[in-house]
Amino acid sequence: MASIGKDNPLVSVIVPLHNRFNLVDEAVDAVYKQNYRPIELILVDDCSSQAYRPKIQASADFSVAVIRHQENQGPGASRETGRRRATGAYLAYLDSDDLWHPAFLEKMVLQLKEKPENGMCYCKTRQFSGEYLNSGSLRPRNEQAFDAILPTLLFGRPWSTGACLWTRRAADQIGPWSEGWTNEDIEYEIRAGIFGIQISHLPEVLCYERETDDPQQLSQATHKKALLQKFSSIKAMAITVLENKHALEESTRVLFVKKKMRPMVTDLFQAEEYEKVIELCKLMNKIVKPLSKAWLLTALLLASVRYRKFPGAAKIFQLGCHFLT
Repeated sequence: MASIGKDNPLVSVIVPLHNRFNLVDEAVDAVYKQNYRPIELILVDDCSSQAYRPKIQASADFSVAVIRHQENQGPGASRETGRRRATGAYLAYLDSDDLWHPAFLEKMVLQLKEKPENGMCYCKTRQFSGEYLNSGSLRPRNEQAFDAILPTLLFGRPWSTGACLWTRRAADQIGPWSEGWTNEDIEYEIRAGIFGIQISHLPEVLCYERETDDPQQLSQATHKKALLQKFSSIKAMAITVLENKHALEESTRVLFVKKKMRPMVTDLFQAEEYEKVIELCKLMNKIVKPLSKAWLLTALLLASVRYRKFPGAAKIFQLGCHFLT
């Protein structure tokens, strides 16, 4: 193993898990087979039906810790549990159904050592299903090299969570993971972008992202519950953007509204969650330069007519009038 050495910095690898132990074993094995040491593996069992016990054994340069939640808290809270426990100079978050090439940590650490001004490095990711890692396509926009998180993230996420390696400095600056069940990774990265954390691209396929419809996948929930969780996540992102409004260019704030908030408003309309529509409209009006009352009223009414003739159209009109007057 080329990168085993006492002078190497410690890397903390955090793997949140919830059941699906056969897939977890594969992910753990991928970490164990890395051509790099020392590694601190932190497995966060998010209240699986049975306690997870890894099949690998710890050693002097490969420690293993299993932390079990007493209730199911979701992927964001699980990563945060691992982040608080981590002591490494670098941090990586591998989903329990994804895999790494054996050279992932070796090459990613080297990349960040050679570019110390960067707080995150990401590699190419191949999406796969079944047993064949090379069976799928590259993640969209994954071949492009970006050096800034914002506004890159607002046009689609070019990297998967497992394809990134973060420095301790960057992780401390970003702070805790949110407790949301959906978009918690995007909210985390938006904060990183607001702080101006620089990134670099390693143009090699070193991460493999499994495509699965497994009902036990950590981030899945019923449609209604998932929608409300996504709303909470988008709202949290919007508050973060608003609180750091003067640190972001107006063009970036406008993109955030168009790419993240307006699609959420559409989904909420379709679910007849009118009060939440109003909440997001209020935030949008504060994030970008003040919109006219006429524009907001027109937007509310057009959306209700365009996407569906809701029985509650009169209610949304009344709510919009009350908000704008």
